[in-house]
Amino acid sequence: MKRTLISFAVLGTILGAMSAQAGGFDRSGQDTSIILKEGNLLEVTSVSVSPSVTGTYASTSTNTGEAVPNFSFTNIGFRTDISDNMSIAVIQDTPFGAEVNWTSGPYSGVKAEVKSSATTVLVSYDLDNVTVYGGLKNQSFSASATNPLVGANGPAPSYTQIGDGTGYSISSTTDSSIGYVFGAAIEKPEIAMRVALTYHSKVSHDVSIIEKVSGTTFAAENLSAETPESFNLDFQTGIAADTLVFGTVRSVKWTQLRLTPAQYYTYSGNTDLKKFTSDTISYTLGLGRKFSDHWSGAVTYGTEAAEGVAGGPLGPTDGYNKMGLGVTYTGEQATVTLGMQKVNMGDTSAEGGPYKAAMSGNTSLVTAVKVGYKF
Repeated sequence: MKRTLISFAVLGTILGAMSAQAGGFDRSGQDTSIILKEGNLLEVTSVSVSPSVTGTYASTSTNTGEAVPNFSFTNIGFRTDISDNMSIAVIQDTPFGAEVNWTSGPYSGVKAEVKSSATTVLVSYDLDNVTVYGGLKNQSFSASATNPLVGANGPAPSYTQIGDGTGYSISSTTDSSIGYVFGAAIEKPEIAMRVALTYHSKVSHDVSIIEKVSGTTFAAENLSAETPESFNLDFQTGIAADTLVFGTVRSVKWTQLRLTPAQYYTYSGNTDLKKFTSDTISYTLGLGRKFSDHWSGAVTYGTEAAEGVAGGPLGPTDGYNKMGLGVTYTGEQATVTLGMQKVNMGDTSAEGGPYKAAMSGNTSLVTAVKVGYKF
């Protein structure tokens, strides 16, 4: 198959990077486009995210301080041809993750972190202008949280102001489980057209957790969690010489992800540590232009609708709109792409116990560098 006219893969990574601070916990966007490229190829993508997430407490009219710290991650992909029609790819990425750390006021000391890592092995088979591909992923998952507002004075619904040295915490082991991926792509080379649909299965995890409430450590228990299944529809087509329109529609069944530790559920008044009330569909659209044999660029726009319900301290934003800009230099063997994205995150109300915070006007800056090497 004749492959892409313009390199824009780094923009897919950037476009997926900020879902973690919106409706979902997306980090990498589960990009598998490397399997549809040609030859022996190694790609390394480094993404840095600098959010500014603040709000105002309803009870005191004071600023919350920053609620979400900066974070970064690196994804690695490798592919090679194993015959005239078959290829194999290995992808190491960070599919899901989240982190909050409230720094001021009643929510001060509320922290949470969700980590994941996945190694995916894909095999593809080309049939003229159609490619089918699929494989397995080994995914790890862990979570931890601290909430001084929960559990200080006994059973639910028990909340207290921080400062008395009590509260709730949870830590988990890391579990590794298997999921699967499959997809298909159709291509019309004469107009640089390609449409690819990729399915990622949900992955079920059972982690051992330790919960502490008001200084009491409870016996270890198992916590079941499922990272959600998703569909990625990626498309591109030429609209003029050296010019592409491209985009992605990503559907994620976030309602499959629910974290409900037993003691937290009891002492917080029968609430979940984290759950989603609806699934999400995010949309991105971009315009790419090849300026010369070495240089190309692209602009993108993306959006995800808000859930429209109040979140807790672990979900201080809801939905987003974002604009991105990227430029690529292509040499004989190496390709370097630089990208930047401004994200406007949706307003929401964070509610935890008797406290509420109006979160509005929040933004994030995402930068990424992608280096590809053909050998």
